[in-house]
Amino acid sequence: MGNLGYYIREGFDGLRRGGVGSAGAVFTVVLSILVIGVVLLVVHNLQLLVEEARSEVEVEAYIAGDPTPMELSHIEDTIVGLPGVGATRYVSKEGALEELRAMLGEDSYLLTEIEENPLPASFRITMIPDYRTEERLAQIAEQLELIPGVTRVSYGREWVESLSEIVRIAGIGGLVIGGVLALASILVVGNAVALGVYMRRDEITILKVVGASHGFIRRPFVIEGLLVGVLGGAIGVGLLYLLYATVGKLAGASDFIPWEWWSGLVGLGAVVGIIGSFFAAAGHVRRAK
Repeated sequence: MGNLGYYIREGFDGLRRGGVGSAGAVFTVVLSILVIGVVLLVVHNLQLLVEEARSEVEVEAYIAGDPTPMELSHIEDTIVGLPGVGATRYVSKEGALEELRAMLGEDSYLLTEIEENPLPASFRITMIPDYRTEERLAQIAEQLELIPGVTRVSYGREWVESLSEIVRIAGIGGLVIGGVLALASILVVGNAVALGVYMRRDEITILKVVGASHGFIRRPFVIEGLLVGVLGGAIGVGLLYLLYATVGKLAGASDFIPWEWWSGLVGLGAVVGIIGSFFAAAGHVRRAK
């Protein structure tokens, strides 16, 4: 326990003595965490947008001709029996035409030239939440097309797929950017720790003479790197929230990233600091004389 207190005190002292080098390392971690956080914020809000869009998606099964009430009842019973179906709503040909008139607004006069209603009747189906994924919507569409009397099925497939693809690409881009920035942060933290080792080379030489192990000498520098990472991560998350509260809401962001994500960002900063400081300290302490 005594050694732990020594390591922590020395880590804080190293951070203080590091001056510009430590500040630069903290700044690099802040920048990395902030950029990664912005990507995560975008991905999170895109995911919410996709979920909201999926919740509003209705699967529409179009009915051929002028079905009898018995045929409609049979089709509806078959649809209701499919897995994932939450509710159904029948829209007659006349109802579809009225909806089109309302949609056209002032241009609805264009429909007066139509002698016969060309619009088909349909069943509009709301799926339960677990069945609103791209794969399951495609499966239910295939099953609906097999029902006698159903001529075509629509659920905005291209729209759903496009939104899902945007989220996927944003996630991959975030991983690539995050990896590059994390590597840069590791290198900068390592350089800051290496500078600290150089500045304390006389002290390290004395410790070696009195029999201190490399591990004992190295640990304060690792603690220093940990402090740099945690401090940079915390500041980065704080700036991210400030950015979300000011610019993000104006840009349409509806929710800050979950606590698991922002605590993970602070943890990432800590890991970056530990890795960078460990390898830098290990190499330079071994070579110090």
